[in-house]
Amino acid sequence: MSTGSSVSDAPRTARERRREQTRRELVEAARAIIDDDGVDAVSIERLVAAAGVARATVYAHFPDGRDEVLRAAYDETGRVLLAHARASAADLRSWQDRVLHYARTMIEFSASPTTGRFYSVSGPALVGFRESGGAGSRGYREDIASFLEQARTDGDLRADADPAALAVLLSSSLRDAGIAAATDPSSAERYIAAVGLILDGLRKTTTARSGR
Repeated sequence: MSTGSSVSDAPRTARERRREQTRRELVEAARAIIDDDGVDAVSIERLVAAAGVARATVYAHFPDGRDEVLRAAYDETGRVLLAHARASAADLRSWQDRVLHYARTMIEFSASPTTGRFYSVSGPALVGFRESGGAGSRGYREDIASFLEQARTDGDLRADADPAALAVLLSSSLRDAGIAAATDPSSAERYIAAVGLILDGLRKTTTARSGR
């Protein structure tokens, strides 16, 4: 008789936990180097020194070496960015404020000359095209869709609005704005303001139509 449990539910062995911990430490070491000196400063030698492991250990966890570490660092950076956006937007009440806050978080982060540029410019070049996007992109798209879905339910978006389609367009635009902000950090506020205008326009359209 099946208990309904799976292999993934089984307790991890001490060896598996140590392996996961070492992998996390290598990824965090890469992210710290990027934050301090930029992605070009990441090398196997610096990873070995920062994480306090042998060179062979890096390849045991990341057989493709530096590029594989950077791909893992890119995904982790996306998860951290998403967690920050979620935590700091949790107390905001309106869908507009939440979407705008997500936009501000993404664009201001991208304007950082080290980690932000890695996430917006050099990271995607390393990772390559992925149909569903990275962890950060997927989370942004899903969260924005949920905000818009609630707005439609509450009557703040017209009934025939498509939250999922709007979320794809908005999240894709935010990535493009992030690339622009990474290239020219002084442009960040312009793009944040532009997002605000788009969101105002969505609400004004709804108000105008509901008043007919």
